[in-house]
Amino acid sequence: MSQTLIPHIDLTPLLADDPARDETRQAIVDAACGSGFMTVGIAPSQLDLPDDIHARLLRFFELDTAAKRRLARHKFEPANRNVYRGYFPPQNQDPTWKEGIDLGPDVAHPERADTQSGDPLRESTPQPTESELSGWSADVATYYEAMESLGGVIAGALAEGLGMSRETLTRPFAHGNSTLRLIHYPERPAETLAAMPAVDGSGDARRWMVGVPHCDNGFITLLWQDQVGGLQVRTPSGDWEEVPPREHALVVNFGRLLSDWSGGRIQATEHRIVGGTRSRHSIPFFFEPAVDAHIEAPDTAGDGGYIYGDRLWERMQAFVEFQGLERAPAADT
Repeated sequence: MSQTLIPHIDLTPLLADDPARDETRQAIVDAACGSGFMTVGIAPSQLDLPDDIHARLLRFFELDTAAKRRLARHKFEPANRNVYRGYFPPQNQDPTWKEGIDLGPDVAHPERADTQSGDPLRESTPQPTESELSGWSADVATYYEAMESLGGVIAGALAEGLGMSRETLTRPFAHGNSTLRLIHYPERPAETLAAMPAVDGSGDARRWMVGVPHCDNGFITLLWQDQVGGLQVRTPSGDWEEVPPREHALVVNFGRLLSDWSGGRIQATEHRIVGGTRSRHSIPFFFEPAVDAHIEAPDTAGDGGYIYGDRLWERMQAFVEFQGLERAPAADT
């Protein structure tokens, strides 16, 4: 596959308040309104993160099965109370095959944990103990805050580039409900590969879908992927284009929330993961506003908009790890 759709943008001018920031801002807007995807050049040190931060976070998958199951969502461990946050094991369904953990804002901002409303979207995040994974929770908090900050920088650039009020676009994130997700796509058991949808590989290699094609639901996704690769984006022609891993870079894609908020100017682009024959890891950060944020295109009459948490809950039912969950009404959503 040729690399024709996904632009690569150096974010240094935005972070350093460089004179080239206007050019960088326009490149971000062009990517958002064109492909709906981009890769951005940024080293961990530019975000005050250690160079090995991703390896530190992925230590989670070194836990034994029992330790991970103690953190599992209620859907997978009925004795556990957490519904939305926590661990999910591989689901042997066609074609999803991944395990992971969803971490909410309380990992970096303990005051945001809500134990009163009963709304799963606001619940606390179960985490391993310090004795199980020394230093892991601190690394998670540091990374979460860095991604929040970077999401704010990109959101501000989009607002200015689109002629929108920066305050209108960024204010709902002051108490946002972003999700940090750690994902492991294990090597698929050989006996199940035959039932998976095959896709074109390179040379004689065959690959299978290990994630359902979808658009992200939120605002911006900041994704780190390991060197195995496997992320593909659907082009306007209907073909699939590879997004190869880059050193010191993140993949950025724009979600359905941002498409709604921009009145359709920004594209939410369908993507998928292919692989199955090699273990793969990725770390997406879903930059999202407060659960009760009101979403409406600022420059159109619209239809009255919607409450973000309500639409998120509705849309996430498309993903196998969330299917069948129920959300009791909360008083203030």
